[in-house]
Amino acid sequence: MRPGVLMALLLVGACAKPKEERGRPPELLTAAPVSPSKSMALKAPEQPQPPGAVTVRTDAGTFEAPSVRLIATFEEGDAPATLEVALSAQAGDGRSWAVLVPVAPTFPKKKHATARLTTTPLRVGMASAELRAPSGPATLANNGTLELDVTGREVRGTVRTEEAGLSATFQGPLSVECMVPAAWLQAADAREAPGAPVPVAAPSARASAVVPDEAQSTARCRALKEHFR
Repeated sequence: MRPGVLMALLLVGACAKPKEERGRPPELLTAAPVSPSKSMALKAPEQPQPPGAVTVRTDAGTFEAPSVRLIATFEEGDAPATLEVALSAQAGDGRSWAVLVPVAPTFPKKKHATARLTTTPLRVGMASAELRAPSGPATLANNGTLELDVTGREVRGTVRTEEAGLSATFQGPLSVECMVPAAWLQAADAREAPGAPVPVAAPSARASAVVPDEAQSTARCRALKEHFR
């Protein structure tokens, strides 16, 4: 396993087709963003973080991020969305701290999740955590626990591990990112603008392609966001 590549899933994990268990080692987390809607800087921010940003406190220093992200990916049919909570935070000296945890479909109602830290492929009940310096290998959490609680749109989290610099507490706003089949978004657009031509994807593409519903124009994305008011 190549240590130190934990943050790619924070950027591209939402675009993958959901599976019952994601065969993705948590070290695959530093690829370039695939779309502006899901991009997050992986370097130290040049501008101060906005008010209300997430603050991560560790024994290795303080890190900040714009929000904790709940990434929901729906597929065709009535199955519940695949849900992941992701956080990628940066320090002023260029270091980054990140966690990724798949959560159960009941998370929007229960607003609580616990997971075991691991370096193996993730599924519900498991999480990954990484501390990365501007150069050199990253530190991955081989064991430990992660706990999440959401109140309204505010997230509190705790990471406990024996790995140096990775134990942390964090608190800040939650943002919801919703991915849906392209056909759903086309249908929603057609309802909003009757009579307007709407491009239709080919059947093979429609079955697999997912796109961000940034305006929550689909009913299932709106219903998901209503849980975090």
